[in-house]
Amino acid sequence: MNNYQRISFDSLVDNISCIKLEKPVFEYCINMISYKNYIYIMGSTIAGRSVAIYDKSGCFVKEITFPDAILVNSMCIVPNLEELWVVSRFKVINKFKLDGTPIRKVSLPFSYSAIIPMDKQDFLIYSGGANSERGSIQGHFMALTDFKSIHKLFLPKWGKKELPSASYNLCTTDIDRCYIFPENIDTIYSCSFLKKEVKPLYWLNFHGDFLTKDRYPGGDHEMGEIIEKRMYIYAHYSFYQASGKLFFKLAGKREDFCMIRIKNNVLYSFDRLFDNFKPNYINPFVGNDNNNLYLLTRKKELIEHYQNIKCTYPAIRKILSSPSVYEDAWILVKIKIKV
Repeated sequence: MNNYQRISFDSLVDNISCIKLEKPVFEYCINMISYKNYIYIMGSTIAGRSVAIYDKSGCFVKEITFPDAILVNSMCIVPNLEELWVVSRFKVINKFKLDGTPIRKVSLPFSYSAIIPMDKQDFLIYSGGANSERGSIQGHFMALTDFKSIHKLFLPKWGKKELPSASYNLCTTDIDRCYIFPENIDTIYSCSFLKKEVKPLYWLNFHGDFLTKDRYPGGDHEMGEIIEKRMYIYAHYSFYQASGKLFFKLAGKREDFCMIRIKNNVLYSFDRLFDNFKPNYINPFVGNDNNNLYLLTRKKELIEHYQNIKCTYPAIRKILSSPSVYEDAWILVKIKIKV
């Protein structure tokens, strides 16, 4: 990971479009899904997490709230059922129609924080990454299941972390596979939907600078010191795939964005985004589909950035000049990545 090519993010951009989101009901975004006519945003406030649904023009459709909002873990779309699933309490699947209409709840006998649909019957589930019975599936981090039984187990549990976490930066989906980059693990895994196998794809050699599970501290004080002093790369964010490239952002000892071109395994690095824009959020990219990355920011942050810098993207110029878009509005920036 020390041998990378420095590039400008603009060299990767094919096009940019912007969507103003009406009626923001969240303070910051965990992640988003764009599917058919809807945009789903899992957002968070001091009260916990909820899911906001917008149409593709940014008009507010509905907010889905939960009585156990602080224990909402993740969401996914199940294409063959045309349903939105939201995981809560590390064991409950809350099922909804695409427009947010409730269907039913299902509780499973094992812990998991995220679900990845693979086909009509099988799903890959991620436990939450803890080294405990509460945070593992039969002693493993991942499993293949039809929710009736466990078919395969992947990644035996290890490390010092006792409680499961609601990882929101876990996987990104390609046409026939998904890529998995769990927290505190220095390996990116590839899961084939056809073969239903999980295999290590990239071991990221940070030369001792990455905080892996075996080094995870035993208390909050030690972890706080690691974060304050930037002793390790302690987290990664914005892990998404677009146009045959894997993107992620590091936090801690390194703060740059990384990109791996999958076809030739070449590593690239960049510090800023379009027109040298530097987001204020630790998780700038919030979603992906096919050739696109999605970034969520506020108009006022774009205004501040472009005060003395020329804007080279027409869609952003339109947002900046629009009097109907107030400065505190959330702007979803759709970035098409060159193939």
